[in-house]
Amino acid sequence: MNSWNASRSTEDRRLRTAFLFIVALVPQIGPAQSARHMRLWRQIDLAAHCGTFICPGDLNNDGQLDFVLYKQGPMTAPGYLVAIDGKGRTLWDLGDRSIQTHQPDGQWNEPALRGICFVYDLNQDGKSEVITELWQEGSPLLCVLDGATGKVLRERLSPLDKHVRSGKRSRCHPVGRVAFLDGPQGQPSIILKYGASNHVPCLAVALDAELKALWRLDASPHAMGHVPTVGDIDGDGREETVFGTLLADAKGHTLWEKPVERHADCTTIADVHPSSGQEVLISICSTGPAYCLSANGTVLWEKTREEIPHGQGIWAGDFLADEPGLEAIILRSGHVGDFLTVRAEDGTDLATFRHTRKYEGYPDFPCVVNWKRNGEQSLWVPIDRTLVDGRGQTVADLGPAEPQVRALLKWGESKSNIAVQAFALDLCGDAREELVLYQPYNGSAILIFTQPDSEGKAKPYIHEKDAYNIRSYF
Repeated sequence: MNSWNASRSTEDRRLRTAFLFIVALVPQIGPAQSARHMRLWRQIDLAAHCGTFICPGDLNNDGQLDFVLYKQGPMTAPGYLVAIDGKGRTLWDLGDRSIQTHQPDGQWNEPALRGICFVYDLNQDGKSEVITELWQEGSPLLCVLDGATGKVLRERLSPLDKHVRSGKRSRCHPVGRVAFLDGPQGQPSIILKYGASNHVPCLAVALDAELKALWRLDASPHAMGHVPTVGDIDGDGREETVFGTLLADAKGHTLWEKPVERHADCTTIADVHPSSGQEVLISICSTGPAYCLSANGTVLWEKTREEIPHGQGIWAGDFLADEPGLEAIILRSGHVGDFLTVRAEDGTDLATFRHTRKYEGYPDFPCVVNWKRNGEQSLWVPIDRTLVDGRGQTVADLGPAEPQVRALLKWGESKSNIAVQAFALDLCGDAREELVLYQPYNGSAILIFTQPDSEGKAKPYIHEKDAYNIRSYF
């Protein structure tokens, strides 16, 4: 063999060896890349009910997930409701069938926001009810419906009547909450709240399961925000309500109020500090800042207005596995996805990140998801259609399913075409949560995604607090 052929033969072997090495790597690379793509577990067709708000719950008490779909009538009161099971089959409907789209909210023609509609077993008899308002004969009625049939069990004129809802209104909506005001062994109560944006009266009422009034709270301007939070903050067994920058006890008495110039866009209750009880995290609209307050209202830490110029949202969780304790992620720039992650105990900055996609929709409202096996939590960022950690690094995305999601959910570039909204629910396989995707203005499906390594077997549905005390106004 001459030297040229010997050299060529040696080079061929090197190339072949390199090729085989690369081929050997491909199977290892492939699963690692696809492991972050979510897997579509279930698709529920809503073609006959496009553009509805959805509320999860087990309506017919068979241990499986169902949904209430609804379109808003006047003044953010549901005008038409449809109940479906997990396969999209209609269980019942109620209200004005002629309502085809949500009626807009307020004099500024804002898109409708969530009204009062949630699923819970109020009388603790093992059967679900739907607590909702229903627009009838020119007034909002507060109703308790049988979850399985839609039959009206109890009704009364809504305490949040037309007098409360009249006048200039912008991005305001009534919110309902389940609260255990008499402790976990007592019967649950209903909290109704009205008030958030400018020119809106701040009013809250509590009712028992029979819709009888327990108390009424009239608050100062800006004291009540968009998304209130319920929890036992002081450890006495009875739940308090963070209405915004005001904390009320189980009797409706104001425990403390933090004076601010604008309302709270978002609140969170979590045990993040060694002080007694749980803490309250608050992010303030338009002007900022963001606070962490103790159970007695003492400010434990504060992020300045320069750091949080518009606190659109705040969430607590274990978002960084390599950091001790819990973190708080703050959406700090209003309706643009600019996030700050801080140590929840003392407010120390840990990371900043932004949404990565072209601005194609309103970024509200992210949700916390238990997606991983190690207990680390993730944040669903609607505008990016991704789950991220506390540094904004992608944990999971839609991958090849994104075109299908876009075709069915039809997100767009305005408040009326917000990005993909989500619930985090534990529905199949293991203790991790699935992601239930929907779009309340144009969506024609509910899409449920699970982890690629999930066994995908449905298990009995358990109604968790974030599913009935919904933490979103979309």
